[in-house]
Amino acid sequence: MRSPNEFWLCLHELARAIDAEGRTDEERRANIVASLQQMPSIARMQVSNELIELLTFLPELYPHVIGAAHPSQAAPTDRTVA
Repeated sequence: MRSPNEFWLCLHELARAIDAEGRTDEERRANIVASLQQMPSIARMQVSNELIELLTFLPELYPHVIGAAHPSQAAPTDRTVA
């Protein structure tokens, strides 16, 4: 069974892994793509699909995380006063 906070631990590890790929965003991108190109095609397809899932989900998650982490910065709700 997975831990409820595993998402946040994995996110932290991903951030560290990205940082370890180079000094600049350009260098990190180049190193990440180069390592992808070295993978077998089945692995490239799998990680590409996972990346697509993440890139689709994370932008939708972002405003909820900001609202939960920083309630004073949350966007106003659509509730009307009755």
